[in-house]
Amino acid sequence: MRHTARKIAASIAAGLLALTVAACSSDETKPEETAPSAPTQPAEPAQPSAPPAATTTAAAEPGQTADARNKAALQAISTAADAAKGTPFEIDAEDDEGAWEVHVMVDTRTHEVEVSADGRTVTKQEDEEADRDDTRRLGQAGLSLSHAIEAALREVPGTLDDVELADDNDIAVWEVTIDTPDADDVEVLIDVRDGRVVRVDR
Repeated sequence: MRHTARKIAASIAAGLLALTVAACSSDETKPEETAPSAPTQPAEPAQPSAPPAATTTAAAEPGQTADARNKAALQAISTAADAAKGTPFEIDAEDDEGAWEVHVMVDTRTHEVEVSADGRTVTKQEDEEADRDDTRRLGQAGLSLSHAIEAALREVPGTLDDVELADDNDIAVWEVTIDTPDADDVEVLIDVRDGRVVRVDR
């Protein structure tokens, strides 16, 4: 009986030992059986990222269409007028950066307002005593700078270069300079009083 009981106890102990070993080996292999860790996400670069903001506004910068450049000039005039709180009377395209310099009359002073190429941001502003001739010519104007540009571009389609006040045979005029596919610096003289095209100098 004792011999039999020992055998039974030994069998039970052996069974328990076998179960323990099996459980341990199962636990040790578990990490290898688990699904491989998710790959880090360099698959993302395969999807193109959104283009930089600069490319979305490039149409208003130099080297783009004449229409976009002219619209940027008109926007620059509006931006400068709001910034200086006066009457714009001159605009010049800055060749190096494509920005705009707009002159705005405020009482007896001229504000020189530098505006970004897209015409929306003032980058610099300073003022000085206004030129008497500019004050006189602007006092006769029944046509704004922006309307003078539009009238000149209807007469000579192209890309605006600059505009200033001048005199032509004792008539105050907007002197609008336009670059065309055929020629640079075509000057369109617009009567400041009524918008009539006085002359085109090619």
